[in-house]
Amino acid sequence: MKLSIIRVDKTVIKDEVGYIVDNLDWLDSKIHAIQWDTDKGEIEYGDGSENTAITDITPYNQSLTDWETAKNKEAAADVVTDETWERWFRGTRNDLLFTSDWTQASDSPLSDTKKAEWKTYRQALRDMPTSKTATYQELVENTSHSDYPNMPS
Repeated sequence: MKLSIIRVDKTVIKDEVGYIVDNLDWLDSKIHAIQWDTDKGEIEYGDGSENTAITDITPYNQSLTDWETAKNKEAAADVVTDETWERWFRGTRNDLLFTSDWTQASDSPLSDTKKAEWKTYRQALRDMPTSKTATYQELVENTSHSDYPNMPS
């Protein structure tokens, strides 16, 4: 295992994957970084002192726990909730409504028949949250899904 612990940056890098951790203040304030490679390493000091060789990483195992916690926190942040998918869907649907607003304006060049088609289309967009069969995620990822009403030509 390769490990770098950089106290002032609150960064722990394990096998070339780094995370910023909440706290490395448990390390001596004179330590700038700890470098470990497989079975040996060294402590680098920020005060000009000479580096110290080490052969045991276990006194610094807390940094591995901190790294794992930061990794899990980042993974949890990548999870998109159902509420987020719904909000994204509504944004997509609202964009479709916005881009068709002109069809309902009193000075629209469309015939009354075409205006009525667009009005029906727009109502179908508004009804989608209750009429949809797909998940919000599917609707966000595929705007040509059959749940979307057909735009008038």
